[in-house]
Parts: sequence; structure tokens; C-alpha cells
Amino acid sequence: MRAPYSEPSPFFLWLRSESFKFPLALFVCGRASLLLSSYVGLKLVPSLYLHEEARQQVLRPYPALDGLCRWDCGWYERVANDGYLLPQTPNVFPLFPLLGHIVQATTGIHRVYALIAISNVASFFSYLVIYRIFRKAASSAGARWGLLLFAAYPFAYYQAAAYPESLMILGSALALLLALERRHLLAGHALGLAIAARQISAFAGVGMFVAQLRQRPSVRQFLLSPSIFGLVIPLFYLAAFGLYLKKVTGDALGFIHAREVGWGPSVWYSARQIWQLEKFSEYPAHFFYPIAAIIPTLGTIMLCTRTRWAELAASSVVLMAMVISFGGVGLGRYSASCWPAFLPLGVWLSRRTALQGPALGALFLIQGLFFFLFSHQFPIL
Repeated sequence: MRAPYSEPSPFFLWLRSESFKFPLALFVCGRASLLLSSYVGLKLVPSLYLHEEARQQVLRPYPALDGLCRWDCGWYERVANDGYLLPQTPNVFPLFPLLGHIVQATTGIHRVYALIAISNVASFFSYLVIYRIFRKAASSAGARWGLLLFAAYPFAYYQAAAYPESLMILGSALALLLALERRHLLAGHALGLAIAARQISAFAGVGMFVAQLRQRPSVRQFLLSPSIFGLVIPLFYLAAFGLYLKKVTGDALGFIHAREVGWGPSVWYSARQIWQLEKFSEYPAHFFYPIAAIIPTLGTIMLCTRTRWAELAASSVVLMAMVISFGGVGLGRYSASCWPAFLPLGVWLSRRTALQGPALGALFLIQGLFFFLFSHQFPIL
């Protein structure tokens, strides 16, 4: 006797939908390209341009993965292993190294492998969340091209490297999605976790604030709703990190002071200062950061043209203004984290078929070039 027919569960329907398949396909193709680029590049040129002695030796036999751990990767690995022992380490926010330590303790794999895995798993889930937001705000074609441009941006490879960028993006995107869906207390916790990954995630709180204002436009509704606590919750995550630093280092504001003690004033340089300082003439790649940042800056301006994008625009405007003002040295990876800015660019490009191939090809080509420099320890920060 034939078993009675049963409808597939919503979860399995979602797995068969474009909302899952497109981000998955984009993620798999993008990561395969980066792994292949790392493998070929380090096979052809095995040595690093700078700091060969600081290379993670556990990755050296695997050139496809070796290129994903450069520069700050070493700091995250050190904090995951040793905690906050050095004056510079409080600059590293805790979530990423903590997760690396937990994965190592539970699975036995090396910390560096754990950090790479965490970054990429978070990146995949960020694609899913961002695509859902884009589909709410635009047509399916505009959403697809927005996510494509986000993945093709020249410095998007940081979301595959052992950096906390993916966790930060995932947390901030999830916070805005939950805020748009009126789940403000959960949104506060999502943003708190994003801040625990990297502090600049806090700027997504502006988008959450705008979402609450639009949903409860009167002063009375806004102030008397328990949802307002969603805007306060992230501060408890930051305070918890400060209390922990107070206990282990004696300085609750160590995440601010560490930049002065161990990293130097250059970490606060603006995009304008990058062009003015003579020492940066030795590192011509830095001059490309402000040029590349024109792309998300233009997208941010376009976000401001439509009321339905107000939450995304608020978050994007504040983030881009801040990183251009005092994040010039890291402007490449910071601007790559401004994911809302790619939605209007995607909507615009979705209507111009003749430009799609050249635009996407040029972006991926430039990304490949900079990833080659990053994987060979050129001063790409």
C-alpha cells in the first residue's frame, strides 16, 4: 500500500529555493577560485615578500590554505593560544580567537585551521542573510547582482582569510535583518556578538535605531516599547569585554589604549593622510584603497535615494564616513565590510546587461591581483 503523500518541510523547500542555492553557488565558486589562486601563486613563488619567519609552518605543506593566513592572522592565533598577555593584544576583540580556541579544544585541529574554517563558515551564512535582506529590498535580479558585486569587490578575500571580517559582517547583517522583522531584542544580541568580533560593527546599530523609529514613529511608542532595549544590549557585550580586560590586564579600556601602545598612530590615518605621507610611497597598494572605496561610497550615496532603504543607508553612511575619516590604513578590508552599499549598485547593474560581464570580470581580476599580494605577505593590510 502506498504511503500517504506528505508535503516537504519548509526547511527542505528553502534548501531547494534560489535563496539558498544562489548564495551557496556563489560561495563555492568564490572559495574554489581563492584556494586555487593561493595554491598556484605559492607554488610558483613559494617565498614571502616580508616576514618569512612569521609564517604559520603548519600551513606550509598546504599552499591552498597557506595564503589565507597573513598579517593579523598571527595575532588572532596568538590570542586564541595565549590570551591577552601582550600590550598590543587587547586590540584584538575576543569572539574570533575564542571560537578558534573552542574549535581546537573540541576537535583537536590546529588553531589556524579552526580560524580559517570559522571565517569561511561565517562568510557562507553571511551570504544567506545578506541575500535575504537584498531580496526584501529589491528584485531578485537586483539582489543577485548586489551579492555578486559584494563577493567580487577587490578586498572581499578578507572574508575567506583568517580574519574576523566574516563574523562581523554576519552579525551586523543578522542584526539588521532581525530589526527589519521587528525582533529587536534578538537583533541586539546579534549586534553584540558582531561587536565582540570587531568593534566597527557598532555602526550597524544606527540602522537598528532607524528601523525602530520607522516602526514606532511617535516618541511615546518608541520610548515605551520594550524593543528599545535591543539598542542597549550590545553595550553589555562591550562592557563584558572591558571587565574581562580589567581583570586580566588591569585596563578596562585596553582595546583603545592598545592601539596607542603597540600599533602606533598610523592606525588612525584617514584616507587623505594616506596620500600625503611620504612613507606610503614605498607601499603603492595603499593608494588604491581610497580609489576602490569609491565603489561602496557611491553605493552608500545611492542607498540614500530611496526611503525603503533607510535602515541600510543609515548603517552604511556612518560606517563609510568613519573608515574614510580614520581607517585609511585598513580601508580596503573595512570598505569590503560595508555590505549594504552593494545593493543599489546591484540594482543598477542588473538593468545594464552590456556592462555586467566587464564590470564583474574587472572586479574579480583586481581581487585576484590583491589576493596574490596578500598571500605573499606584501604590505596589504
